[in-house]
Amino acid sequence: MTNFTLRSARQIIFGSGTRRQLGERAAAFGTRALLVCGMGAPQRGETIVELTDLLHDSGLTATLFAEVEAEPSIDTVERGREAFRTGNCDVVVALGGGSAMDVGKAVGALSRWSEPVSHFFAGGEIRFPGHPILALPTTSGTGAEVTPNSVLSDTATQCKASIRGHSLLPEMAIVDPELTFSLPPAQTAWSGVDALTQAIEAYTSTGASVFSDLLALEATTRIAASLKSAYLSGDDLAVRENMALGSLFAGLALASARLGLVHGLAHPLGALYHIPHGQVCGILLPHVMEFNLESCRQKYGLLAEAIGLGTKAEALLQWVRDLNCELGIIKSLADFGLQEDDFDRIIAPTLDSGSTKHNPRAVTAQHLRDLLAAMTQASDPTEHSARR
Repeated sequence: MTNFTLRSARQIIFGSGTRRQLGERAAAFGTRALLVCGMGAPQRGETIVELTDLLHDSGLTATLFAEVEAEPSIDTVERGREAFRTGNCDVVVALGGGSAMDVGKAVGALSRWSEPVSHFFAGGEIRFPGHPILALPTTSGTGAEVTPNSVLSDTATQCKASIRGHSLLPEMAIVDPELTFSLPPAQTAWSGVDALTQAIEAYTSTGASVFSDLLALEATTRIAASLKSAYLSGDDLAVRENMALGSLFAGLALASARLGLVHGLAHPLGALYHIPHGQVCGILLPHVMEFNLESCRQKYGLLAEAIGLGTKAEALLQWVRDLNCELGIIKSLADFGLQEDDFDRIIAPTLDSGSTKHNPRAVTAQHLRDLLAAMTQASDPTEHSARR
């Protein structure tokens, strides 16, 4: 049996309405909380007010840090650490999609350190725990509430990478599907495709195990059954619950198995062209699946069977292409400015990525050059990319 390591938040609380436990749960860790969220969150208002009231009712003072951008930078984490220290905070509450949770996790994990965030972004080890982190996802996509990493960008170098370490695992993940009701259709699609990509890549990763396979297979099944419905009808609680659970399972799977080439490519592409992470994953997924087809034929067939497509790997690939069309993910990378002159800037960090190193098919620089060339041409995901 394959060896594996289980990585997760210390506690996971799942279910509709569970956000109402935030105050009493946070009170176990202190009296001052830093509430980390995206720049647009205060404008949406009601959730911020509700959670702040819950914290106040349980005796906590809440400081709002609403400065997280779509592609969070190490500078944003630095400002968050300063807000945490200035407020004499005891606990971080991270509310939002992957960006807000990644910043919240980094603030909490690095809160006791004097070294700049850039030190850890460059690979510095986090040798002792920071402050507790409570993560509340508002999207069904990243699984960041249960993963030991924080994806950040260095705006000076246009480099996107992960800070990793056990201290980045939240003390508690409160996964309330009702928090995803306000997610617009496009973001529902992009975050959902991100979760689907994570499930498929964790299932086929070279780090996959009997443990991660169970979670990844269940995640794929739930997301496949619900993503299109969530996109078309965002106020259906049963669908939102299914998506939230699928995303959670995918996050748990990837935390133990790692990912693959989609995520290896997505980070440098996202940093260079500012493409939303879920959207770039959706664009990349069918191309990378076709590249991996011969290495993943058996597992793709099992996934196809699980979602009712028969047992052929090609059926899963075609289903992904069709799903992209139905969700409106039909742009090519050329639409975002990708050109051949940029290939070398993408290839080097992709080959260096831990995700790429866990891809089921070994990846070379020439493979990447061929894939990138194909993806600057095909704007229709139903088209076949060149498989070399």
